[in-house]
Amino acid sequence: MIQLENICKQYTNHNHTVRAVDDVSFSVAENERVGIAGGSGSGKSTLLRIIALLEKPTSGTLRLFGEDIHSIQNHTEIYRSMQMMFQNPLAVIPPRMNLEAFLLEPYINYGLMDVASTKDDIRKWMQRVDLPENTVYKYPHEVSGGQLQRVVLARIMLMNPKLVLFDEPTSALDAVNQKLVLDLLQKLHSEQPFGYVFVSHDIGLLQAVTDRIIVMKDGQIVETIESKRLKEAVHPYTKSLVEASV
Repeated sequence: MIQLENICKQYTNHNHTVRAVDDVSFSVAENERVGIAGGSGSGKSTLLRIIALLEKPTSGTLRLFGEDIHSIQNHTEIYRSMQMMFQNPLAVIPPRMNLEAFLLEPYINYGLMDVASTKDDIRKWMQRVDLPENTVYKYPHEVSGGQLQRVVLARIMLMNPKLVLFDEPTSALDAVNQKLVLDLLQKLHSEQPFGYVFVSHDIGLLQAVTDRIIVMKDGQIVETIESKRLKEAVHPYTKSLVEASV
């Protein structure tokens, strides 16, 4: 679903050039769960934004669903097939829009089903993400961060995506809500398989929700390892992330 070949992203500020992503290559197969780990400044979030088409690479090749991004004609289908979940749900939910209107948008924008059926489908999704049906009548400030992330996850999943990009979606949540969201993610993945890339500074969290972990430092991949074999990591930086997560 994703193929990156020699992707670079550099920024120039006051005649100083920084390579945020430096010659990165990897691929993600259908329904595969891939984690990208690294500390602040490692390039992991920049890389995710490149995959999401929110930023353009300085050089290199990116293919999504087998197509080079420069030759993609139908971006609407790409945006339906590839969804992204951010750290702060308030960044994607307008404060004056109730949650029902927020959930209705993709039905309208992508013509997913007839209007008469949408509200019933929304209530089914509230049940699937373990929220009361009347949650849809509330506004973002009236529910918790954990509940908002479950609403965002419902909106993503109702579009039946092939690929979901997660940019540290639970880092702002307390431990209880973090576990609720991550358990829900795994439940939905087993019921309705899709591929995903999950970015986090917490490599221990990634071990629980991914098949394979890509470790980045200073814009480069320093190690790729199966999640279940994380204790066998050989790179010192990976080992330091593992020790920090214990």
